[in-house]
Amino acid sequence: MKVIITLGSNYNQEENIRKAKERLKELFPNICFSEQKWTEPIGIVSDRFLNCIATFETSYPQAIIERYFKQIETELGDSHENHKNGLVRIDIDLIKYGNKTIRDIIWL
Repeated sequence: MKVIITLGSNYNQEENIRKAKERLKELFPNICFSEQKWTEPIGIVSDRFLNCIATFETSYPQAIIERYFKQIETELGDSHENHKNGLVRIDIDLIKYGNKTIRDIIWL
């Protein structure tokens, strides 16, 4: 199954994106990342975001992939409480799973 994801961070951006990429490579060795892009926050007051897109092939079900993403976010100190306060250490979103679009990329 082809998967498309996004990564974003508005706190210690370069380090958090780097760490998330390392963890994702451990789980999905065939993952490919786009160039990173700085963007202005949308809908919150915060520092700029550093974002990128990634694609990989997997046989894992969608629920397992999303569980891995939450695990990585938690490992890097992200939480819903932080998000409520405009702090996003790392956000990993599933955009597309096979032919199924899960969400749009708002910063493109």
